[in-house]
Amino acid sequence: MADVFISYKQRMRPKVVLIARALEALGVSVWFDAELRAGKSFGAVINSELSKAGCVIVCWTPDAFAPEDGSEISWVEGEATIARERKVIVPIMLERTPLKAPWNMFHTERMMDWNGDPHDPAWLRVLDAIGKLVGRPGLADYAKAMADGDPATLEQFARLHPEAMPGLPGARPKLTAAALLHRARTLSREVRWVLGATTVAMLGALIFMLRMGAWSVESESSYLYLWAPPASSTVFAVGLWRGGALNFGRALFSIAAGIIGWVGALFTSVLVHPLAALIGIPGPGTIGFSQGLLGGSVGAFLSLAGVALLLGNIRSSGWVRIVLGSVLLGAVCGVLGTGVLAGIYPSNYFWIVLAWTLGYGVLLSLLVSRSARTM
Repeated sequence: MADVFISYKQRMRPKVVLIARALEALGVSVWFDAELRAGKSFGAVINSELSKAGCVIVCWTPDAFAPEDGSEISWVEGEATIARERKVIVPIMLERTPLKAPWNMFHTERMMDWNGDPHDPAWLRVLDAIGKLVGRPGLADYAKAMADGDPATLEQFARLHPEAMPGLPGARPKLTAAALLHRARTLSREVRWVLGATTVAMLGALIFMLRMGAWSVESESSYLYLWAPPASSTVFAVGLWRGGALNFGRALFSIAAGIIGWVGALFTSVLVHPLAALIGIPGPGTIGFSQGLLGGSVGAFLSLAGVALLLGNIRSSGWVRIVLGSVLLGAVCGVLGTGVLAGIYPSNYFWIVLAWTLGYGVLLSLLVSRSARTM
C-alpha cells in the first residue's frame, strides 16, 4: 500500500514523475500507473491501490474531464470521485483549468509553474495536506529542513517533530488514537456502514441477552429468541443498503440469507453428539465446543454466502476467505461453548451470541471491502 496515489493524464507523466520523485525523497511512498506490470489487470490494480492509499493527488488539466456529451469516460474524474468519498483528496492544477462543481468546492493548489523547487509555497502547502492524511503532520517543515541541508537543523527538527520523520524500512507506524481515527475516516463508505451496523447489532444482542437472563427457560421465551435473528439480519441489511453495497431489493434478500444461516445452525444439532464422540473427550465441555463450532461455522458460512451471491462479484479467492473465516468464527464460538468465560457470566450462549455477532460483522465488512475493490 502506497502513501500517495497520483491520478493524472498520460501526457503529464514527466511532471508527475517529478512530483513522485520529490515525495519519495521525503520518505513518502508513491503509486502511479508507471508501476503496472505486464500480465496484471489494469483496472483491478488501480482499484486496489486507490482504495488503500492514504492520500490521492488529483492532477487537473483541461482534458482530465469527460466530454459533456458522454462520449468518453474519464479515469481521472472517476478516481477523484473515489478519493472525495474517502476524504483523502489533494487536488492540484497542472494546467490552467476551469473547475466545475463539485471540484470547484475544494481548495486546489496551482502547480502550473512548479519546477521542483522545494521552497515553493504551493508545493509546501501540498506537502502539508499530504502529511496530515498519511500520518506525518509537519511534512512540509521536514521538507524545508531537508532542502536547507544543515545537519544540525535537521537533527533538531527530528527531536522536536519525530512524527514528521520518515519511518525506517520495515518499521511499523505508531498506533496512536489519531492514526486509528485516520484509518476509520479512510475506510470506504460500504465498510463504515457495515461496521456501524455491527456496533448496533452488538448493543442489541447485549441488551437482549441480559434482559433474557442467564437462566431463562427456552420454552417460556422461545418466541422472543425467534425474533432475534431477523432483527439482527435487518440491522445488517440496513448497513449494506445505506452503505451502497447492495440496493434496497437485494438488501431485503440479505435478511433472508441471515435467517437461512440461523436455521442452518439449528440443524447442526444432530451432528453435535457424533462430533463430540469423534473428539473422544467426555463431558459437557466437549458438547459445548461441538455446538459452538458447528453452529457458528455453518451459520456464518450460509449467511456470508448469501450476501456474496447478492454482491455478485466475489472471486474464487473470496469464497476461500468466506470458508476460512466461517471456520475460524466457529472455532471461537466452540471455545466459548466450553465455558471458559462462565466465571464472568454463567451463560455460554450469551458469549457465543456476542462473539458471533461481532465476528460476522467483521467478516461481512471484509467481504464488502474486497467486493468494492473489484467493482
